[in-house]
Amino acid sequence: MNPLQQDNTATLARLHDLDGAIASHATWLARFNRQLICRETASADDLAEDAHSRCRFGAWFYSQIHNNTKADLAEAPSLAAIESAHRAMHDIARHLLVCQAAGESVPGDDYDAFTAIAGQFRQLLRRLELDLMARLGAVDNLTGVWNRQAVNLRLAEEVERVQRTHQPCAVCYADLDEFGRFNEQHGQRLGDAMLKAVASFFSDHLRRYDTIFRIGGEEFLLCLPSTDIIQAGVLIDRLRVSLAAHTFTIEGQPLRLTASFGVVALEPVFFIDETLERVERAQLIAKAEGGNQVCVWRDEWEKD
Repeated sequence: MNPLQQDNTATLARLHDLDGAIASHATWLARFNRQLICRETASADDLAEDAHSRCRFGAWFYSQIHNNTKADLAEAPSLAAIESAHRAMHDIARHLLVCQAAGESVPGDDYDAFTAIAGQFRQLLRRLELDLMARLGAVDNLTGVWNRQAVNLRLAEEVERVQRTHQPCAVCYADLDEFGRFNEQHGQRLGDAMLKAVASFFSDHLRRYDTIFRIGGEEFLLCLPSTDIIQAGVLIDRLRVSLAAHTFTIEGQPLRLTASFGVVALEPVFFIDETLERVERAQLIAKAEGGNQVCVWRDEWEKD
């Protein structure tokens, strides 16, 4: 393994660690809101003065510092801000839980402050993700999602995970319908703005642990871990319907478009290039059927 590959491997490992820590934070956030809404008994960890270091995200974050790996992330300007926001978020959460335990009403302004700092915290984590992704040269400069260079590397890791955990994974190829005509009608500037908007739309409507790649002009690849082919078909059809019904407002103009989707299972028996060929073929079938369709791969097509 050459030094560049070693550096990329280390960066990818930190990205995976960060992904896991963020997923754990999302679980904590959901549990906290349930405690608050359903008036459930708060955990001792959430009521502790050092709650920020007891949650799974905090345990990961501070272990990075204590293990002297902070230097690896030192270029990320948001690191200190993440620590501050995370601590403040837990401090406010503890205050709200104490109010509830005392039988007092939860102050609306204080809860608003909690949601604001939680939103800021999530934005800072996203910035850290982008900093790490940028080290790989794997970020699409227009949309901010992974680019084609990252596809094989990330899918190879998903194949390994499928083999290790026996959990399924699906891959989806999305191609915006009639996008060439859209560019002709509205110009490339609006076309680029639309690509950014669609990438954000996908991010907002997919799950936190799904991965988005831009692999061509108007083509995206979606990686859906822990999702079998049937579940993926349902999830992507829901995404298709939402996209078709959505109105994007770009430079004051209301704009709409649709996309064609192909879906396949990520199976270790196939090389990644073969998987990409199959998922693109499924998308082309959806396109040939008139667009705004989802085509789920059928194994019998291998015989064609």
